[in-house]
Amino acid sequence: MIPRTTLGALVFIVALTSQGFAQNGDDPRFQTPPLPTPNSYRTGAGLPGADYWQQRVDYQIRATLDPAATRVSGSETITYTNNSPDSLSYLWIQLDQNLFALGSRGAQAFPEEGRFGGAGPGGGYEISAVTSGGAPLDHRINDTLMRVDLASPVAPGGTTTLSIDWSFQVPVSGADRMGRDGNLYLLAQWYPRLAVYDDVNGWNTMPYLGQGEFYLEYGDFDVELTVPATYFVGATGSLLNPEEVLTATQRERLVLAREGGEVVNVVTESEFTDITAIRPRTDGSLTWRFRAENVRDFAWGASPRFAWDATSHGNTLIHSLYRPSARAWREVAQMSRHSIAFYSEYLGEYPYPTATAIEGPVFGMEYPMVIFVAPEADRETLFDIIDHEWGHMWFPMIVGTDERRYAWMDEGFDTFINQLSKQEYFPESEPELLNVAQYATAIRTYEEQPMGIAPDAYDPRTPALGIAAYTKPAVMLNALRGLVGADPFDAALKRYFEVWSYKHPQPADFFRLIEDEVGMELGWFWHNWIYTTGTSDVAILGVDQNRNSESWTVVVSVDQRGDLLMPAVVVATTVDGASDTVTIPVDAFYGTDRAAATLTLPDRAERITVNGGPDWGDINPQNNTWER
Repeated sequence: MIPRTTLGALVFIVALTSQGFAQNGDDPRFQTPPLPTPNSYRTGAGLPGADYWQQRVDYQIRATLDPAATRVSGSETITYTNNSPDSLSYLWIQLDQNLFALGSRGAQAFPEEGRFGGAGPGGGYEISAVTSGGAPLDHRINDTLMRVDLASPVAPGGTTTLSIDWSFQVPVSGADRMGRDGNLYLLAQWYPRLAVYDDVNGWNTMPYLGQGEFYLEYGDFDVELTVPATYFVGATGSLLNPEEVLTATQRERLVLAREGGEVVNVVTESEFTDITAIRPRTDGSLTWRFRAENVRDFAWGASPRFAWDATSHGNTLIHSLYRPSARAWREVAQMSRHSIAFYSEYLGEYPYPTATAIEGPVFGMEYPMVIFVAPEADRETLFDIIDHEWGHMWFPMIVGTDERRYAWMDEGFDTFINQLSKQEYFPESEPELLNVAQYATAIRTYEEQPMGIAPDAYDPRTPALGIAAYTKPAVMLNALRGLVGADPFDAALKRYFEVWSYKHPQPADFFRLIEDEVGMELGWFWHNWIYTTGTSDVAILGVDQNRNSESWTVVVSVDQRGDLLMPAVVVATTVDGASDTVTIPVDAFYGTDRAAATLTLPDRAERITVNGGPDWGDINPQNNTWER
């Protein structure tokens, strides 16, 4: 962050000897990413244009969980609204469960025992019917995608309806995004769902390989889930029939949680001694009915041994479902309330009626209104994961990023806002990202890959995905916040969230909106941070101090030792605490690695820093400080 207390009002820049570039030649560090020409869909200001459109998909799903067979069977009716200017004669459907079929593309790319594996005998969908109005539709399956040819094209502004009957065996480990552990089930990527058709790529038909995540349309979901009567269910959306699946006591406790805001134990560990007292009945099955509006996906979890805590924030009822053995989870309802309150204030109000955290065999995964998190024993680590997954409600559940191509716009944005949230919940803890140590260590240990490539292209044998999709973009956003100032950046990010909520932004939209909001041309910044593996290493090269009448003139020579240019913020401080700050703009380094700043102090400088502190993404803080 650029210091606000600056005594010196004038900046004097002296370009010194060139290191590695011709003084007036082309400097590759000043390249800018090629952006698409603005049009009526996406403006030059990074806003949705007057003719912006996107498709709508509504689902009615009826599904049954059979724990004895470890199988889910279902039927769904899809209503597809074509808001595009194009007539569509076929639709592409995502069949993500086919990742777990032996021989799938993902099974070839990632080993079964790896984090993004899970393929095994009997895996993948069995599609028993694809129809419209009772008539079969021609279709063909290509790995995790299915093309469905319509009986007649759906015209611009028109709708079409189709139905799909399907079933699949639930994998034990579903690419660390869903799966089962004994009688506990976490169900995601569980129903056939429409691929996105947009103004940039047309049909988005990138396969699901496991490492890359999701890109989905928005719509409403009406879902009926039939499970054994002893099971509890947590899911996306509002429960429509609590009187059928919950006891009167449990419903009363949920009312207390909604009205009081305190954490209420809806189902306690001790109550499992008499299962008949905590279930409406224990024989046969029960059907749980949920409705979710304006969401891009639906996920759910089920188990007969969920302890259940609840609380609230505003109009949102917050649930925490966990096995009693997960002791640290007793604080998760409180953690969840903090996260939802913090991000509501920082970005925009959480818009949904429920938020449900479910413990189970997934390290950490997010879906609309639902997160899956493993039973971490360490309190701070558990908070980090819980908070990260709730942050995803803003990016990408509300701002509908294309995660299959641009993981940094999803994971990176979220990792950045997580550090701000954690500072409030753990004020005594300094998040690692603030001092860039995690990033600097990682890139010295492993070969780095650029942020701007698709996540499936990252080497799964290394932590390249974690560096490029999580750590580096969070460091980048922190550096951008320091560059433009915390208040302007926070306002710009909030504006981005506001205008792209429930829409599909591209990287160019983010670049243009931020530049317009903060009033800076940042092409060099985007290019270096996102499309190269350059790093920032700004160093103090030399200091010259001279007395001038009643003041001291301090000339500080600065060296850009990394390929990723950043402005050089030079701060000089006297022994009595007087200081002056001068910022050498990035333009001063065109064609050279070196420049100088002149500062004025009432006494000689005792201490000088350049890009000191964590706000600049500098990977080598040892050369950022000079002391007399």
